[in-house]
Amino acid sequence: AEAAAHGWAVTICVSDAGGTPLVVRRHPDAFPASYDIAVGKARSAALFRKETASLEVAVNTSNGGGGRAAMLSAPFILMRGGVPIVENGMCRGAVGVSGVKPEQDEKVAKAAIFALKSSVSKL
Repeated sequence: AEAAAHGWAVTICVSDAGGTPLVVRRHPDAFPASYDIAVGKARSAALFRKETASLEVAVNTSNGGGGRAAMLSAPFILMRGGVPIVENGMCRGAVGVSGVKPEQDEKVAKAAIFALKSSVSKL
């Protein structure tokens, strides 16, 4: 709903705690590579158990983690837009979004998690 409200053509991936995609939806106008990027962001957030924004900081800044450029060759997507789904302190999965600016991807991912948690709490 967040992406639609802004007219953003994105791909959204929801993964389990191991980073395996459970659901992936690509807007017809989203660029084709957004599929792989969204899946990678969800996988990275799930496996590291943290937002990919913090991983991006670790790679890009020396005080964020020593400028871990070696991570760039790993099979992870280290940019904003991947957010873990945390419940009772445990990672239950993650959401990855790609298609617009990284901060917008992140906004959509967080809105998706809020919507998921809201719908589950009503069951």
